[in-house]
Amino acid sequence: MSMLIPGQNQLAPPDLIAVDEFEPLLAQFKAFVVDYVAARAPQSAAKLKVSLDNESELLTLALEAFCVRLQTHERKYNARIQQMLAWWATGSNLDARLADMGLERQVLDPGDPAAFPPVPPTLESDDDARLRYYLAPHAPAAGSRMQYRREVFTLGERPAVKVHGTAAGVVTVSYTFDPDGYAAQVKDGNARRTAPGQVMVTVLSRTGNGTPSADLLEGVRRHFARPDVRPETDWVTVQGAQIVPYKIRVVAKINAGPDSGLTQVAAQQLLQTYAESCHCLEGRVDPSWIDYTIHTAGAAQLEILEPLAPIITTAFQAPYCTGVEVEVRSL
Repeated sequence: MSMLIPGQNQLAPPDLIAVDEFEPLLAQFKAFVVDYVAARAPQSAAKLKVSLDNESELLTLALEAFCVRLQTHERKYNARIQQMLAWWATGSNLDARLADMGLERQVLDPGDPAAFPPVPPTLESDDDARLRYYLAPHAPAAGSRMQYRREVFTLGERPAVKVHGTAAGVVTVSYTFDPDGYAAQVKDGNARRTAPGQVMVTVLSRTGNGTPSADLLEGVRRHFARPDVRPETDWVTVQGAQIVPYKIRVVAKINAGPDSGLTQVAAQQLLQTYAESCHCLEGRVDPSWIDYTIHTAGAAQLEILEPLAPIITTAFQAPYCTGVEVEVRSL
């Protein structure tokens, strides 16, 4: 059975949020109005039908305006419905779905409330929070790839649970939280079996090129040393991701005009966003996506200088873009 994972799979919007097409909707309303009048004033129904078939009639224009208004309402309510689905929810709507799983957004930077003006905290993105939401149900699957990955993303955030009896008929459950959680420092992580009973946990950091610090790696080791995290049959080894550096260099050719600077800025931003999305374990950088991205920015022709071939990484590696260079020329 396959699993849908945000960022790796695409999911078509459900039929629930479809908006009726204008022409069929208008025809339905015209037929409804004629039938309604025919049931009450049959002598007027035929005249009304002739009027509604004339697009210049005020009543026809009024029905058209009503259909447009109805479509607008449908889109508004559909957007609200979509925000109730975790796959598309954003902002506080996604926070509510996280709460269903007992999760909350991780704080990447606490900010400075005492500064003037106050610096708000930096929280994890919607995409990262949504991924943890979908990994949460896999917590009971001890030893599975999904369970290991979830543990990396919730590093130090889950309390150590101890159950002990202090007296007859009394059971005490204590929860001890790690004061130095490392989860907010982890950008990606996974686990792979390297030999029978041996599991390699690989961690990608959010800072720099993704190489985790010694302190972060030690925090991961302590986390997986816990008896309630690591399956007793697994020998876990922790390592930092192997970084595969690359550059993106392109020559974009546009039609003659004053917008070369705008095209360059747009291309730089789009390529940087694409490179950031590829910065993950088993990430792949494909020239075809670079081609698509540059044409989206307004280029008519494109020459890719780097990379010339796809960059494909393993479960222990992550591609990292060291720079984006875009040269714009006029045709």
